[in-house]
Amino acid sequence: CDSLATLNLTVNPEVTSTTSITICDNLLPYSWNGLTFSAAGSQTATLTSSAGCDSLATLNLTVNPEVTSTTAITICDNLLPYSWNGLTFSAAGSQTATLTSSSGCDSLAILNLTVNPEVTSTTSITICDDLLPYSWNGLTFNGAGSQTATLTSSAGCDSLATLNLTVNPEVTSTTSITICDNLL
Repeated sequence: CDSLATLNLTVNPEVTSTTSITICDNLLPYSWNGLTFSAAGSQTATLTSSAGCDSLATLNLTVNPEVTSTTAITICDNLLPYSWNGLTFSAAGSQTATLTSSSGCDSLAILNLTVNPEVTSTTSITICDDLLPYSWNGLTFNGAGSQTATLTSSAGCDSLATLNLTVNPEVTSTTSITICDNLL
């Protein structure tokens, strides 16, 4: 006899999902659902859904690079120790500060510091006392002695100029002569 068999077929759809993630480049290589990313890109993993069907999981990976910047600064040595981005310089040199960029990744800020020294000079001058008072680099000498003027070097730093002034006195002499009146 006829036999009627009814099949109620349910088809579970393939499950797909797409995920977008942004990471910093120091997290590479990046692993996700059995996939390994060595750079930014898109990959799809074939997984199994709870219904036993294929589940395609796609990851769109964006990689933010490490940001680096280099700054060169020249200062006068009277500004030492010098602080910059959490670093302290006690002399000229180069140091790197690890900061955080606006994207949350490492930002390496490098400072190349040049230090201009204080310039010193000493000059010795001898003058006659009739030249007193004596002016030199904004200093006034009323007699012999040593004074230092604080000037600015071509690099914009302190330049200490010292003058050692020697004053020779006016030489006077008195001579007494006796002559006979016939020599007049």
